[in-house]
Amino acid sequence: MGRVKPWLWLLPLGLSLALWLSGPKGTLWVEPVQASPEALQAVYAQAHPGVVQVRDGEGGRGTAFFYAPRLLLTAYHVVAEGGPFRLRLATGVEAQAQVLGFHEPFDLAVLRTGAQAPRVLPLELSRTPRVGEALLHIGNGRNQFIAPRYGRITRLFVDPSPFLPQGLVGTSLPLSPGDSGGPVLDLEGKVVGVAVAIGQTEEGFRSFFTPLLGRGQVLAEMEGGKRSYWPYLGLRGPRGLTPELARELGLPPGGVLVGEVVPGGAAHQAGLRGLETGGVPDVILEVNGVKVNSFEDLLREVRRHQVGDRIRLSVRRGGEVLQVEVELAPFPGR
Repeated sequence: MGRVKPWLWLLPLGLSLALWLSGPKGTLWVEPVQASPEALQAVYAQAHPGVVQVRDGEGGRGTAFFYAPRLLLTAYHVVAEGGPFRLRLATGVEAQAQVLGFHEPFDLAVLRTGAQAPRVLPLELSRTPRVGEALLHIGNGRNQFIAPRYGRITRLFVDPSPFLPQGLVGTSLPLSPGDSGGPVLDLEGKVVGVAVAIGQTEEGFRSFFTPLLGRGQVLAEMEGGKRSYWPYLGLRGPRGLTPELARELGLPPGGVLVGEVVPGGAAHQAGLRGLETGGVPDVILEVNGVKVNSFEDLLREVRRHQVGDRIRLSVRRGGEVLQVEVELAPFPGR
C-alpha cells in the first residue's frame, strides 16, 4: 500500500489500535456506513458476555475475550507495557490478569485470570476468510462497553505498513481506539481474528485484524509461556538522511541517520554511534546489501529476520564506510 505516513498506537488515556494515515493530505477519518445483519445481531447477543475490557492504573487499554475457561486472547500491543492488568467482565465483576505469553510479530497475546468466564468464544483456526463476508467485532471503543460493530472483509492477507504485522485482513468495520484486541466473529459465531489496526488508506477508512487461520501452534506456544519478539536494532529516532538534512550535517545524502543508540541493544553491542556520542551519528546505508533510505526501509529489512539472527550493515562514519555485523535482539528493556 503506497504513501503510508507515520502511525501511532492509540489507547484511551494511553495506547490502543495501531493508527496510520495514507492517501490525500488532510484526510483523517472517514467512517463507513454500518450494516447490522440480523444474523450478526444474534451472534452478538450470544457472544458478548465472553468479551472484557482490559484496564490498568490509568483506565481502559483495550479489549480481550475468553477462548478457554480462564484464558483470554488480545492484541500484544494492548498489554506490551507488562501490567498489572485488570479485566472488567460483562457481569460487572473486575478481576486481575497476567500475561502468559505473546507473539509480537502477529500482535497476539494470551492472558490468564482466576475469574470464571461468563462465555467462551470458539476460534476458527482452519477456514480461510472470504472477501465480502459479513463480520461482527465486539470491543470498547468510543467509551462504549463491549459494543458491537458490523462490517465486511475488503482484502485478504495484506501488508499495509512495515510498522504493522504482515498478512492482515482488511475490513470495513468502523473500529476506534479501545477496540484493539477485540474478537472479529463470522456468521457462525466463531472468532476469525483479533483487531489490531485502523487507518485511512487510498481506499478510504479501513480496519485490520490478525487472522487466526493456522495459528493453533502459536496459541499453544503462548499458553506454554513462550514470548516471541520482533527483532530490533535498538535505536530511537532513526530518520532518512534527506538532501536538506545532509546539507545541514555536511554529509552525502542517502541512508538512515542512526539517531540515539539505546544502551544494551543490538546496535549498542555492535558499536554503532548515535547522538549520545556528541558528534555526527552513524548513517546506515545498507542491510545485507539492500539499500535503505528511510526508517520504513530499515524496519522492513530488519523484520525479514528473527531475534538471534546476525545481519550485516554498511555504515558511513565520517568519511569512511564500515561493515558492521549485528546480532538482532528484542528492544532493550523488554
